[in-house]
Amino acid sequence: WWCFAFFLLSTMTLAVVQSFAPSILKAVHGVSVEAATLTISAYMLCGAVGMLVGGFVAVYGQGHRWSSDRVVALAMTGGAVLLLVCASGWLGASGTMVALAATGFAVGVGGPSRDMMIKKATPKGATGRVYGTVYSGLDTGFAISPLLFGALMDHGWYTATLAGAALVLLLSVWAAVGVGRRTRPAL
Repeated sequence: WWCFAFFLLSTMTLAVVQSFAPSILKAVHGVSVEAATLTISAYMLCGAVGMLVGGFVAVYGQGHRWSSDRVVALAMTGGAVLLLVCASGWLGASGTMVALAATGFAVGVGGPSRDMMIKKATPKGATGRVYGTVYSGLDTGFAISPLLFGALMDHGWYTATLAGAALVLLLSVWAAVGVGRRTRPAL
């Protein structure tokens, strides 16, 4: 269930970025629709590059006894900090678009370690049940996120929407650490 919570929470953040970032960029910074949607493409491309890099990080981490949950926690914390900076408005339009793309990279780096974390948490003979339960957190997160964050958007609280997504991503760090606590061997 910790793994389910992790997927639900981290996907809620992805849903905010994919669904609401163009509207937020337009409302807060006056960014054109074209530039705002290009930012989503950059977020997704940077996420893919982050996954590639994250694969090397996962392999390197195993050789250096880094736990998967710690790599995930660091990557997701980095993404949450970037989202909070975006919510602050300090960076202006261009800086916010670049920071959102960098958020995709940060979250992407955690992807391979996330999968290793789930694999490690799966008891022998329960792979199908665990993966079915865990990955249903993706669909649940995508379903819940627009309901919760759409209410913020409806009230015109655009930066609060990004800040809320960052806080939810930080909650996913808590879930990843919870998975790690349950899968580490006792000392």
